[in-house]
Amino acid sequence: MIDNVDLQILALLKENSRIQWKDIGKEIHMTGQAVGNRIRRLEDLGVLEQYTIGTNKAKLGQPVTAFITVFVDSANHPAFHTFFNTEEAISEVHRISGDGCFLLTAHFASNEEMQLLLDGILKYGNYRVNLSIGKLKS
Repeated sequence: MIDNVDLQILALLKENSRIQWKDIGKEIHMTGQAVGNRIRRLEDLGVLEQYTIGTNKAKLGQPVTAFITVFVDSANHPAFHTFFNTEEAISEVHRISGDGCFLLTAHFASNEEMQLLLDGILKYGNYRVNLSIGKLKS
């Protein structure tokens, strides 16, 4: 079971995935070794899946962020999976319910780059695009 201490550890790791176990321990009144044991358990349970960094796509030359709802022809799902797994501009893919089949998050240097990806999507179905006008929370 996941308890309040585990949730506190996860919150601290979410703020800074490089934080030392001893520093987490100071915050939650545990030893670094006890924190390490809990983190390993969270990893073993599959609760803690990965450690990652966040990057500012605009500062990396990709100021255009698009959320693309894709309406895939039912026969083309496996081919579409191959497509999105090979596209570097696509950072996230979610299978969704409701309006559409997939929701993609993609980042581009220009609208022209985005148009090239959208042209590729048309081989598998149709799409709707929403553009980000500013990120408010990670």
